[in-house]
Amino acid sequence: MINVTTHTGAECAIRDEVSSVHRIGPRAFAVMLVFDLLLVIGVLMGLLAWSLPTTTPLAAAHDLAPIQEAIRARIADAVDDPLIEVAPGLSVHSSNLRGFSLENMTYYYYVEGEANFDPYSRGTVSAGKIEVLLRDTSGPATIVIYRLL
Repeated sequence: MINVTTHTGAECAIRDEVSSVHRIGPRAFAVMLVFDLLLVIGVLMGLLAWSLPTTTPLAAAHDLAPIQEAIRARIADAVDDPLIEVAPGLSVHSSNLRGFSLENMTYYYYVEGEANFDPYSRGTVSAGKIEVLLRDTSGPATIVIYRLL
């Protein structure tokens, strides 16, 4: 047996109340996607900026070969580099004390494990004020070449 009504009032009594579902349109979806993409790119750029060093060497290692040779010649007394007395009975090369100029740039160096009188070794400049260009371990002593920022 089938229960069928013929009046319109019964249809409303049987039907459950249905709430409408709001959906975003294609434009709103595209805007949200672009916003998310910009947010991810911004976070990645921030992480990249945070993780990179504050300064990077301006010269490649092969560009420093003439400077490296000039310093080795000064240390080995192959070049006329006058000695300066820094204390009674203690003399150093003037290039170790004042640096030396090559191609309009002043370079400084120190030999690890020895007494040095360059600005960094004397403490007149901090580590943040120098740019280390090369740490040469190829010879009998390690030589660090740097310049002031």
